[in-house]
Amino acid sequence: MAATTEAFEKDFSFLKYGHAGSPDDQEAVTVKRTAYWSYCGPLLDSSSSPDSLPANFYEFSAATFTGPVHSRLLPFLSYINALLLSKGLSHYMLTVRATTPTHEFDRPRWHTDELFFSDLTKGNLPGTRLGLKSQYANGERNSGTNWKICTTLLGPSTMFIPLDRQSSARKRQESARKAASTEHDCLSIRCVGCASAADAVREELASALKPFGFEAAMEGECSVFRVGRDAGAVHSEPCMSEEEHGRIFVNVVPGTEEELKSLTSKWGMEFPRQWWVGGR
Repeated sequence: MAATTEAFEKDFSFLKYGHAGSPDDQEAVTVKRTAYWSYCGPLLDSSSSPDSLPANFYEFSAATFTGPVHSRLLPFLSYINALLLSKGLSHYMLTVRATTPTHEFDRPRWHTDELFFSDLTKGNLPGTRLGLKSQYANGERNSGTNWKICTTLLGPSTMFIPLDRQSSARKRQESARKAASTEHDCLSIRCVGCASAADAVREELASALKPFGFEAAMEGECSVFRVGRDAGAVHSEPCMSEEEHGRIFVNVVPGTEEELKSLTSKWGMEFPRQWWVGGR
């Protein structure tokens, strides 16, 4: 318990939730298509019964993977359910993201995640308007949960700049963002101005932060990390071009029922809600 408490005092930390499986422990799985499944609502049932998860998760799984992923996912769900309840939280937004081999992240995308619930009262969705210069005129208004959890069920883990270089990495990110941002008519979700700024920042940080190195969770571990550009952990997706079986990534955004209801309302969705989107 002490180790768990200490984890929330750092920019990021790795927590062990299961044993490192061997090929004999788990059925081999390959990602057939890039797709994701998302759920927003109360904590899911983490029992091992075959119908414990929402029905459309099994539709997603059958369409996306060559085999079942239950034995990989359920130990993680059981662990985070207990962890979140200990923090007084009983709701989350959970996303299982499957990715086929891709060169998209051969170059790192170092970044901090935005505070997920801080801007909802203004009508803005999280992670939008990041290329607007006015976004950096004032500090962030920290409201809501300021940390999240992720793990990787297949493939490489998320990369984090080492703890002793996090502060320096955030300063470089802020400098790069300010230099790349402009005042423009922001279209929020698909904005050319913001996309151009993001590309410039990515290019700058890929070079500037390379000497810092990185750390990543081991198999059977999850990452707990802070979010927000002022204090969040600087991290990146790993290189996935050499992973013949693809990658299965799980992202967990904890929140109160009120916070998550507000979020799904902004998206025009009911609460609770689950959905999946499949690519090719």
